[in-house]
Amino acid sequence: MYVRPGLELTPLLAGGGQEQGWRSGTPAVPTLAGFGIAAELAAAEVTQEQRRLQELRDRLFKELASMPMLRPTGDLTHRLPHHLSFCLQSPWNQGISGKALVRQMNLAGIAISAGSACHSGKLSPSPVLQAMGYSEAEALSGIRLTLGQGTRSADTDWVALVLRQILTRLASEEYSSGAAVLAGP
Repeated sequence: MYVRPGLELTPLLAGGGQEQGWRSGTPAVPTLAGFGIAAELAAAEVTQEQRRLQELRDRLFKELASMPMLRPTGDLTHRLPHHLSFCLQSPWNQGISGKALVRQMNLAGIAISAGSACHSGKLSPSPVLQAMGYSEAEALSGIRLTLGQGTRSADTDWVALVLRQILTRLASEEYSSGAAVLAGP
């Protein structure tokens, strides 16, 4: 850790003054050794895992791209191998929020996020999506999906199926309530 000269830090653990007074106590050698092993394993597997996640990401992008309601955000190729994000296109984004999609997906046992990670839990449009040129309505309807080590192709198929069903139902409810006029692709 680098500490700018003149910056005062509050010790994590007060006491004996080890680690220049920032953390007292005996170093946790088993924890340090475990971290070293974990770092070695991650370094050995990172290239293969990135490739696997990228294939799953691209597969899920392809599935979701066939849904006219969803607009992928950002560059489709130059992005993290485990990350997908979408906004609802107009007119669907007028009545369906990203938060509503999160709730519905959670009920199906699928964890997704709305907006940007730095504004999680807020009801304001994602400033990141707005800075990328998306409208306020699109930024409010943004969703993020993250793949991980435990993600399998069957999981991405399930996500695509459930999201398609939820969007179709929510769009139908918005249409029948008169809240939005939906135009077909």
